Amino acid sequence: MEIDNVEKFFLNTLLKIAIAGISIVFISDATINPEDLLSLSIDGILLVACVLAFFIRNIHQTASVLVVTIIVLLSMFYQSIEAPANTTTSLSIILVVGFVFSVMLKERLMWVMHSLTFLAINSVFIYQVYHPEINPFNKTNDIITISVTYSILYIILAFAAAMLKSSYDKINRNLSQANDELRLRADKIEVQNKELIEVHEELNALNKDLEIIVDERTKKLKERTERLEKYSFSNAHYLRGPIARLLGLISLRKLEKAPDTNFFFQQMEDQVNEIDSVVKQINKDLEESNPVSNPEE
Repeated sequence: MEIDNVEKFFLNTLLKIAIAGISIVFISDATINPEDLLSLSIDGILLVACVLAFFIRNIHQTASVLVVTIIVLLSMFYQSIEAPANTTTSLSIILVVGFVFSVMLKERLMWVMHSLTFLAINSVFIYQVYHPEINPFNKTNDIITISVTYSILYIILAFAAAMLKSSYDKINRNLSQANDELRLRADKIEVQNKELIEVHEELNALNKDLEIIVDERTKKLKERTERLEKYSFSNAHYLRGPIARLLGLISLRKLEKAPDTNFFFQQMEDQVNEIDSVVKQINKDLEESNPVSNPEE
């Protein structure tokens, strides 16, 4: 069973056990000692106090604790005065109440209730000292010894329980703080994961765009290479022939002493026309393979 609030769990458990225990005691007293009206009255008051505290525990936890503990204390102190023989039993119950104060109450209210209870314990013994007719013991020294013993026991129990509760609260606060920090870190990690996923998706999109761009550039580069190869082929096979013949005519013209000028000009004109035709065909081929020029290329 998961316990998210130890005070609430402790109070619920304590009240359930108290209601069950007091009910059994009440039935036993009513069966065995029906003439003991004091015990029956105290049992009835304690049972009503526990039931009332149980019903208001979820509305106001501190009020529930104060209702049951104050009624128990008043009943036990009254029983110690009216029935001194039951003083030991009453004080044992008061010690349990002191433990409840340390567990359920906090700071100033806890120490105020401890102080009042401690004074009430000693007041009971002081009353018994000044009223020897109700004194269940033979000697006053015995009362003082019992008073000191119960006072020390109450201090030890109350202080030890308070220290344990304080340590528990400190550990619980540290754990809560650590859980809050872990939760914040988890939230940050989740946000970072979302950012990483977004970045990853963006990178995937960019990679796809880059693949498309690379394919387009590769295709254009291949087309340029093909055009250059075609141009190089044209230059090597179609242009070199007329140019070589022009160079040959010029060399021949230089060797002859009385050259036929018209013949040489006619031949040179033919070669020039052939070169012009080849150049026009190359330009036409280049324009057909690349009709629209791209400044970025």
